[in-house]
Amino acid sequence: MLEELFPEIKLTTEERERWIKFHHEAYKEDIEISEKLLLDSPRWSVISAYYAMHDISKLYLGKIHNLKISGDKVHAKTLFFISKYVKLNSKKIIPLLEEAKKEYDAIASSNIWIISRLLSKGRDERTKTQYYNAAKTDRSKIEHLQTAQYFIDNFMKPYMKILEGML
Repeated sequence: MLEELFPEIKLTTEERERWIKFHHEAYKEDIEISEKLLLDSPRWSVISAYYAMHDISKLYLGKIHNLKISGDKVHAKTLFFISKYVKLNSKKIIPLLEEAKKEYDAIASSNIWIISRLLSKGRDERTKTQYYNAAKTDRSKIEHLQTAQYFIDNFMKPYMKILEGML
């Protein structure tokens, strides 16, 4: 059913190199911005961290699987194709997960589905952070900073390490 909603669109030969270069530079810049914004704007730090996860996912899908992810529902498409291709490449991913597990206590399972769960959690956190949420308006800047730091350390960094290892 989702295959019908999200057909695979292959990168053209002319576009492939530009696509890979753009997303490689974008995810690196997103990480840098996320770290720079952490103290001044924890909210935008989380948003940038999620976009780093999103951009490296699109880089992986383009570079390894020649997929172009764009247009409507780009976040849902990215999550769908990451889930699909992670399953197909589990032999390569499991050692990366085991290594990430040693470095990051947040990864409690060597289940390959952790990758799509990390990206999904990133999207959820970005949405909660980016848009109005009455429950979060009364939080102090320190609480926002702690939440952002936790997200970066326990979701963005493990995800980036795994995807970088897959590239």
